[in-house]
Amino acid sequence: MPLYLYVEGARLGRFESDLAAFTERHRVTLPPPAPEPAGDVARAFALDPTIAGAVIHHQTGWPETSYLRLARRVLRAGKRVWFYWPREEALESIDGERLRSLWRHWAVVCFWRLLFRALGKPPAAVAGDGPAPPAPAGPLSTGDPYKDQAQYQWDHNPVGSQYVKEAASHTLEWFLEVEAHRYGEYAPWMPEVMEFARHRGHKVLEIGGGMGTDLAQFAKHGAHACDVDLSAGHLALAQENFRLRGLSGRFVHHDAESLPFDDDEFDLVYSNGVLHHTPNTARAASEIRRVLKPGGRAIVMVYAENSLHYWYALVAAQGVYRGRLSEHSMGEIMSRSVEMTQNGARPLVKVYTKERLRRLFADYSDVTIVKRQLTATELPGPLRLLPLPLAGRLMGWNLVLKAAKPARPS
Repeated sequence: MPLYLYVEGARLGRFESDLAAFTERHRVTLPPPAPEPAGDVARAFALDPTIAGAVIHHQTGWPETSYLRLARRVLRAGKRVWFYWPREEALESIDGERLRSLWRHWAVVCFWRLLFRALGKPPAAVAGDGPAPPAPAGPLSTGDPYKDQAQYQWDHNPVGSQYVKEAASHTLEWFLEVEAHRYGEYAPWMPEVMEFARHRGHKVLEIGGGMGTDLAQFAKHGAHACDVDLSAGHLALAQENFRLRGLSGRFVHHDAESLPFDDDEFDLVYSNGVLHHTPNTARAASEIRRVLKPGGRAIVMVYAENSLHYWYALVAAQGVYRGRLSEHSMGEIMSRSVEMTQNGARPLVKVYTKERLRRLFADYSDVTIVKRQLTATELPGPLRLLPLPLAGRLMGWNLVLKAAKPARPS
């Protein structure tokens, strides 16, 4: 069993565990080891080269610069690093790219703190909204608390339904009103960028089809549609949507990290706003590659770290102005505030840079990534002078990746 250092302030401890599977952000409880006298982490590695890495304990939501420097030293020593928030039971893997991102976070947070102080708007006290409610046991047992929260969230909060103003629920008009808002007001760029009309005759798998809105676009343009979803509630609505439209499709209740399909089965795998909610996104990317035919393509959207919504609405407004970073990590802040919820669920939410996303799909070819998604109401005053499509390309909340599974040599 690998040996790790546990760093809490000036105290060090050692413990044995297998942390290799924790690749991004995961829910886990690590019992703190008995602390040893204060010491130097670099010296500890030098004295014991069998130590595989370090877990750095955080009492507040924001990594201090001393911890960022420590993480840099550990990485330069060729070891692995995780940041751990025990109150959130959250363990986050830190590699070189993620560490550079956290240094950017530090600079941005310092800027907003100085600006709010200069404007006479000190950060508010942290709202005491307590721990996440336990998710009831869902029909699909995953053994993962984040996945249970995802089921709890989307079994009861169908994506897009909150925008329906006129139609009665579970009617064709209800589904069509969701569709009209999605492509008319929210994301008019989506039909073209997501290639809904370009896959006639192709076998198309959507991972996390929600109410079936996007998958129905592929199906009505002649694709053979298949939906796999962790949420039983979403899956039932997607089936209902297809039935009311007179469309045919296949609907499977399963986990994206272990797709229940044969190798080389699909021409296209599509996933819009889903893979940033699963703990091991790298495993999901590998599964997508496995089920794609040689030469088949993936179209995947994840949330963008370098976006107006993230830096302004989340880091500045939630993290700094409302004071949440004094207690919660940005991962926890996103779980509490990004997705619309009526039942207090806190699904995992992650953001990606282009570099991080490209690395997840490093085994693919012909990789392109574009940025999209801003609405006019999200733009602060001076930025409203920019054309909305241009603003979306520069500061949008969505990263859209397109990539191909390499064809077999002839």
